[in-house]
Amino acid sequence: MKLKISTILLIGRIILPPMLCTILLLYLKEYIDYQLVLIFGIMIVLFNYGKTKNNFVLSFFISIILSYSVFFLSFGIYLGFGYLLKGGDIEKIIDGFILGIPIATLHYLIIVSIIAPLLMFYSYKILFKIKNTKQFIYIKWFSIVVLFLFGLTNIFFENELWQFIMLLALQLILYEKEVNKLLKSILPTTWYKPNKGKKPKL
Repeated sequence: MKLKISTILLIGRIILPPMLCTILLLYLKEYIDYQLVLIFGIMIVLFNYGKTKNNFVLSFFISIILSYSVFFLSFGIYLGFGYLLKGGDIEKIIDGFILGIPIATLHYLIIVSIIAPLLMFYSYKILFKIKNTKQFIYIKWFSIVVLFLFGLTNIFFENELWQFIMLLALQLILYEKEVNKLLKSILPTTWYKPNKGKKPKL
């Protein structure tokens, strides 16, 4: 089956931002530190301006603020939980492990793989026209599971991977209608049942 130009363009619009973001992060991480968060905020607006609620300049400004807010808020929660764990002597009580996972590792994974992604998904609803559809829920939790599993196995779990997965997830959410239309045209109706407008509770 030959791919249509519209299909190729759609795939490009979805996959290109996370790929470029990852390449830039790998190239620039030796020269800058906290500024890496800026790349995420720029990329997501640069490739999705037509889907924002505001004009181009304001969208850039809001996106950068959201990116840094999620980063520092997640870091603050990480420090806060760390203080509570040490202050409550929980590590001594359970010998430093929960379900065979070191508390320090679990503490890090909860913040990076669950809290930070949830903050990112919901904060960007401020900037983009994102509805609480079934696809949004599925993509959100699938991304969190993937991040958590990568963290458990320690496979290339760096800032580059986190931003790639999150940016790809947001791209799929932003292009939900286009992806639904594509899937509907290539898959049998008995296999594919798109969201019918009912808002999930999760």
